[in-house]
Amino acid sequence: MKEVIEGVFAAIAVPGTGSLGNAAIVDLGDATLVVDTFTSIQAAEDLQAAAEYLMGRKVSYVINTHWHSDHTCGNQVFVPAAHIISTSITREIMDTFVRDRIMQQLAKPEAIYEAIDEIDEQIQRETNEKLRQEMQWDTASDREYMKMLPNLVYSLPNLTFDQRMTIHGSKRNVELITFGGGHTQSDALVYIPKDRIAITGDLVLSKHHPVLMYANPQQWLDILDKVEQLDIERIVPGHGEVCSLNELHEVRGYIKNLLEIVTDAAQRNQSLDEITIPSAYQNWFFTTYFKSNLQSLYKWIKKIGK
Repeated sequence: MKEVIEGVFAAIAVPGTGSLGNAAIVDLGDATLVVDTFTSIQAAEDLQAAAEYLMGRKVSYVINTHWHSDHTCGNQVFVPAAHIISTSITREIMDTFVRDRIMQQLAKPEAIYEAIDEIDEQIQRETNEKLRQEMQWDTASDREYMKMLPNLVYSLPNLTFDQRMTIHGSKRNVELITFGGGHTQSDALVYIPKDRIAITGDLVLSKHHPVLMYANPQQWLDILDKVEQLDIERIVPGHGEVCSLNELHEVRGYIKNLLEIVTDAAQRNQSLDEITIPSAYQNWFFTTYFKSNLQSLYKWIKKIGK
């Protein structure tokens, strides 16, 4: 738990646990806001306990910045006391695609455990110590998710917005903003004008590879440009430590760099398997996403080229 400023706390995920993505706790003065709810029920219960301890009251509002499980699966811990808020598109995806995926996982958990066991075998053969450690964290988080899955009551947002929504508190106001979809089909951020803080979900990550599986890279770049126009001094990212606009610039540079690399590879019919991680990103976490990021960008480039 990191105090960003008096009354605003970043709950930084511990690798290999049921948190996985970051969360945040904001004191509105007469109410408490939580941003994102981790992957597992236990992690969300820890988050809830921390919020109640720090603020001396129950949580009134929960914001889901996007639909990914590491930001939404803990919702059930906060209902019915808190309103769960997201964009309309995020809620729709949670109510269809994500719900169906959870049902499939519950129907055939052995398939997922087999996949985790296969990765465990790969870990034994991996000689890169950094990558080996990250793979261990990934499988540990996956096991935490599967362990809690039978007890999951998937809880959807009950308030939605399409562009902006303001929550007025006696101590500070927060603006919920979406500029569209970049990291996912719809991404929201929480902007605290008084404190010049943005809680960005996975639009900004600190020293982690951005995840491009469901991304629209050009829209992501456009969104980052708009976020930068806000008056921001500090950022609570979706993954990694509390940071500044410098890390927003790094994410923008990463997306542009990989777009150039993949575009060049496509023009020269170069295999994506031959592309290695640029030196600027070799010390970043989420190393295992680099190859899938290349593949996602390749598919996107081919799609827009039609």
